[in-house]
Amino acid sequence: MPKQDKPDKAAQDGAVTQAKIAAACLKLAAKFQEKAQRAAERVKAARSEDKRAMHRRRFELYGDAATELGDRARSMESGARDRDD
Repeated sequence: MPKQDKPDKAAQDGAVTQAKIAAACLKLAAKFQEKAQRAAERVKAARSEDKRAMHRRRFELYGDAATELGDRARSMESGARDRDD
């Protein structure tokens, strides 16, 4: 019977690790969202068109990265829940 414990333990360890990764992705997504918000504020405050364009691009990049990471983390979490059921 000990051989059955190994796959269960490995699956449990994998689920714990995946949950930690998902949490880290969500944390990073939140940081990117904050950076995107700051860039959006700087777009409004910038005087030159070059600075506005630079901050607008930062806003797009950070926003896209935050969305992608958040979506991926949520799919990882839901995938882990589906396997647990």
